[in-house]
Amino acid sequence: MKKHTIVKSRPSGGADRPAKSTRKGRETDRAFRDAARAVFAREGYFNAKISDIAAEAGKSVASFYNYYETKADLLIALAEEFHEEATELAVLPFRRGLSPEDALRESVAAFWRTYARRRGELIGVFQASMLEEQFRDRWLAIRAEAIERIAGEVRRAQRHGYCPGLDPVLTASALSAMLEHFCYIWQAQGGERTETEFDDERAVDTLATIWVKSIYWRGDPPEQT
Repeated sequence: MKKHTIVKSRPSGGADRPAKSTRKGRETDRAFRDAARAVFAREGYFNAKISDIAAEAGKSVASFYNYYETKADLLIALAEEFHEEATELAVLPFRRGLSPEDALRESVAAFWRTYARRRGELIGVFQASMLEEQFRDRWLAIRAEAIERIAGEVRRAQRHGYCPGLDPVLTASALSAMLEHFCYIWQAQGGERTETEFDDERAVDTLATIWVKSIYWRGDPPEQT
């Protein structure tokens, strides 16, 4: 059976450039990141040009190359930023001492809200991961950290008698893929072409219910002899 090794993500190409070491440099970098979100959401990742991002930021193309080598480098920086924010929000409910079921629901809601705020870059992530091999490898390395964290929650549930026999990593991968793609369909593509009531509350409740019921169930009790 093929085993997949979890690889830690590397910093993006422009992460240590001198231009980012000053306050003005950090402000310029933020302008490029915010501009990229807007351009990716409006034009899509592959149609977006570096000149479009620079114009949106009110900066020159030459200035862009002081921060990033390529458009893909900027996208991976945004992906890492999203991952850090989503991870922080996901673990907070568990640290507050909520029940596992309630903590999961809050984590799902936090992911939904974070995705909504960062929709532009996540459209870019989805598109680039399908066609750019180097970017896909970087994104999978980032995503692997989230998969391992979720797998840890599955293992903890199993120690308390829940979801016996499930593979924690495969379960984490399936649940994460469901969450990510559901967000992409409904927030980036406008939803399914079917008749159904939809709002943020119903979306979060649906996702959280599926997630909780996928983990917090118990097997049949042993037969009495």
